Amino acid sequence: MDLVIRPGAHAPSGVLEPPPDKSISHRALLGALLARGTTIVEGLSRALDVTATLEAIRAFGAVVSERANGTLEIDGPGIEGLVEPEGVIDVGNSGTLARLGLGVATLVPGLVVIDGDASVRRRPMARVIEPLRSLGAVIDARGGARWLPAAVRGARLAGGTIELRVASAQVKSALLLAGLGAASAVSVVEPVATRPHTEELLGLLGLEVDEEELADGRHRVSVVPGTPRPVERIVVARDPSAAAFFVVAAAATPGARLEVRGAYLGPTRTGYLDVLRRMGAEIEVLGRDTVIVRGAALGATTIVADEVPSLIDEVPVLAVAFAAARGTSRIEGAAELRVKESDRIETTARMLEAFGATVETSHDGFVVEGPTSPSGPVLVDSVRDHRIAMSAAVWAATQGIGARIRDAEWVATSYPGFVDDFVRLCEAVVRTED
Repeated sequence: MDLVIRPGAHAPSGVLEPPPDKSISHRALLGALLARGTTIVEGLSRALDVTATLEAIRAFGAVVSERANGTLEIDGPGIEGLVEPEGVIDVGNSGTLARLGLGVATLVPGLVVIDGDASVRRRPMARVIEPLRSLGAVIDARGGARWLPAAVRGARLAGGTIELRVASAQVKSALLLAGLGAASAVSVVEPVATRPHTEELLGLLGLEVDEEELADGRHRVSVVPGTPRPVERIVVARDPSAAAFFVVAAAATPGARLEVRGAYLGPTRTGYLDVLRRMGAEIEVLGRDTVIVRGAALGATTIVADEVPSLIDEVPVLAVAFAAARGTSRIEGAAELRVKESDRIETTARMLEAFGATVETSHDGFVVEGPTSPSGPVLVDSVRDHRIAMSAAVWAATQGIGARIRDAEWVATSYPGFVDDFVRLCEAVVRTED
């Protein structure tokens, strides 16, 4: 499906309540599965990735019912009640479910086969399979245990410490979840702290989780094996990564004002706000979950490797801010972008070039010369990457130009209501074409 945007839209303004957080939603469902008893989940994301996780926990033995208001009641079997799925666990386009699912699968008696779409089959899985194997997991996978599909045969793992070379919340989470059934504590040492949603969930489930900042700057997280207790109610916060498309577009437009309500604002999810501040945007945080954005003429900046884990999902739209800013902006130390839903270093560069920007890529980032003054209409191939599609849409709106975005239906991977919010906040006139 193509999304066709007519000229005349503008930078987002008004109030945005972003959709429920995708990362937290995945983990809420897995927590409800592993805790024996009933858990109520409110505000679950309806992104396609999360729908895949919902189907996965059913396959592992959870009984899920939905109330009229959309709240889910989940009767989890607990770790001891997990069942061998009758078929393949289809993760769709979800790298999160693929990796966390490998960790959960080690707890299941019997055989679990995990597979996904063509995009997920290209994403590296050795980074999670190898450490799980080192703890005693029995896993085989395509390409010498590097790619999906993967087959996991349940086995009790030994405890131990795993040191990660690349900071990854997904890999860390898979190891911590697998550690719940291990013979002793499992510790994960990561180069820098990553999203703590799994640690927060495990604490909520009554499990013992310890964190420590090491002298060399690395971060250690440990979980003691145990039985999760059900949580009466889990309320999913709203997604700061979804909000980022509109936040960046407003920040890059002098005079624009946007209010974001209800978003999760933990420090590992708001690195992009720090970048926008130092570029010159006025970002005000009110209370625990509200952000006021006032646009400004932006200046160039450099994003360095240590910052990347806190803004990895926001890089495509931050590139829009780079193109709007005066001067030379760059990101480095972001090789992880090459193994996302697309090669996001190259696809982000192609998106920027479609708007007339000057971009130079490297093995771990890119350099953008700004400011760019696009003239429409533009044609952007999203290559089925939801974040490329949404970044292109908001940039077209801020410039008031027409655009055609290929494969725009993939925004439903993370933000099913994006087009509705885009039309409302940017006063955009759009149509879709097959």
